[in-house]
Amino acid sequence: MKIQLLILLIIPLISYGQSDSITSIAKARISHESENPVHSILLYIEKQDTKYIYNTGFGKLDQDLQAASKNDQFRIASSTKLFVSTVILQLIEEGKLKLNNKASHYLKNIDYLDFGNIHILNNKSFSNEITIKQLLSHRTGLADIFTDKEQEFFSHVLQEPAKQYSPELIIQLYYQYKLNKTAHFEPNTGWFYSDMNFVLLGLIIEQIENTTLSESIRNRILHPLEMKDTYFEFYEVPPQKGNLVNQYAGNYNFSEINTSFDWSGGGLVSTNKDLATFIKSLFNLDLINKKSLNEMIDVKFTNEQENRYGLGIYESKYNGNIYFGHYGFYGTYVGYCPDTKTVISYSISQVTPDFNVYSFISEILNISE
Repeated sequence: MKIQLLILLIIPLISYGQSDSITSIAKARISHESENPVHSILLYIEKQDTKYIYNTGFGKLDQDLQAASKNDQFRIASSTKLFVSTVILQLIEEGKLKLNNKASHYLKNIDYLDFGNIHILNNKSFSNEITIKQLLSHRTGLADIFTDKEQEFFSHVLQEPAKQYSPELIIQLYYQYKLNKTAHFEPNTGWFYSDMNFVLLGLIIEQIENTTLSESIRNRILHPLEMKDTYFEFYEVPPQKGNLVNQYAGNYNFSEINTSFDWSGGGLVSTNKDLATFIKSLFNLDLINKKSLNEMIDVKFTNEQENRYGLGIYESKYNGNIYFGHYGFYGTYVGYCPDTKTVISYSISQVTPDFNVYSFISEILNISE
C-alpha cells in the first residue's frame, strides 16, 4: 500500500517536470525579430495510456498582438488531406465507390474540368487510367500548381490577395499554366505530391454527395466529433470563430491572404485539441473501420529523403516510434503513434523557421516519454 501511494505521489511530479522542460524548449524557439519569425508555437502532446496531456500556446498571435493560447485556431493546410481521405474511405465503406474505380466515372461530366485532358504526357492522354487510390496516394503523375509553377502562381495570388477562389478557378489556373500537359509520369509508375490529386477527390465527393465538400466534412466528421473550433475557411461560416494565429512564409504574413485556393488540399482551420480528437477517433475506428484504416496506413515508397505515404497520410518516425499523420505548409502537423498511443499536434506558424522542426519535436517527444 505504501509503495502504491508513493507511486501516486511521484507520477504528478514527473509530469510537472516533463511539462516544465518542454515549456523551456518551446519558449526558446520563439523569435519575433528573425527574418523567419516564429511569433507563436501551439503544442499538444497526449499519452493515452498515462492520461498525460500537454496543451499550451507560446508567443503572440503576431508580434504586436495579444499572447497566444492553447485554444487559438490555425490553418492546418495539407493536414486537411486526412479529412478528405477519411470521407472517401467512408464512401467506399458505404458502397458508393471503390478504391480501384476510375476517377473519370465521376468527373467526366464536369464541363470546366475537361477531364480527358487533365493528364497528358508526351502528347498522350492518360487521364482515363487514373484511379481513386492513385489520387489518394499521389501516384497519378499529375503536376502541381504550388511546386511546378510556384513563382507564377504566388505572383498571381499577390496581385489580388483578397480574391476568392473556387474549384473551377483552381482548374482554370491549372490549364492556364498548361500543367495538364506536363504530367510527371504515367499513372501508378511513381510518386509525386500534387494538390491536384485532392482537388479531384474533393470534386468526386461533391459529385457523389450532391453537396459541397465543406458540408460533407462537417456532416461526416466535424459535427459527430463535436469539433466546434474547426471549419472550412472561406467556404463556410465558422460556427465558432476564435483567435487565429498569424502564419508566415519567411517574413510574409500569409494570414493576410485569402487562401481559398487551398480548398480540398488544405483549407481547414482548427485547434490542437480538435485535431487530437480527430486523429484519436480515426485510430479508434470511430470514423472508418479496421479494413479502411489498414488500407489508409499501408504506406509505400515515395521519393528519396521523403517519408512513406499511404492514402492521404504520412508515416513518420520519431525516436524510433512510428507515427501516422500529415504535415501542413505553415509548420503544422497532427499524428498518432499506435504503439505508444501518443498524439502529437502542433503549429509552428512559420514555413521556414531558423531551427530544425523534426529535431525540435523529437526532443520534446523524448522528454514526454
